[in-house]
Amino acid sequence: MSNVNQFHYGRGDNVAGNKIQNQYNNLPNLSRAAKDIKELLDQLSKDYPSDTPSGQAIIGAKAIEKIEKSPKLRERIIKALQEAGTTGLEEAIDHPAIKIVIAGAKGFINA
Repeated sequence: MSNVNQFHYGRGDNVAGNKIQNQYNNLPNLSRAAKDIKELLDQLSKDYPSDTPSGQAIIGAKAIEKIEKSPKLRERIIKALQEAGTTGLEEAIDHPAIKIVIAGAKGFINA
């Protein structure tokens, strides 16, 4: 599976868009963590509404619980945050609950 669409910012012929796309594609931990988090958030969005603040909070909390129970995923997310920072991870994932997940994930680094 290609990450081209997942991390594409701007038009395909846009130099800035291509530069950002290539920057993120060269960060394997970010790419993998973003894919895993997106899949988890999409799965949780089937059970909880992602179009309301309370639904987003529930999705974020459930995602953090699942990440805490998966040492491999937790480590991958920590590495992604170290590689790309919170902004990079946030930009890599299109989901309304991502800010909640990232806020919780920042706690993993300090733990």
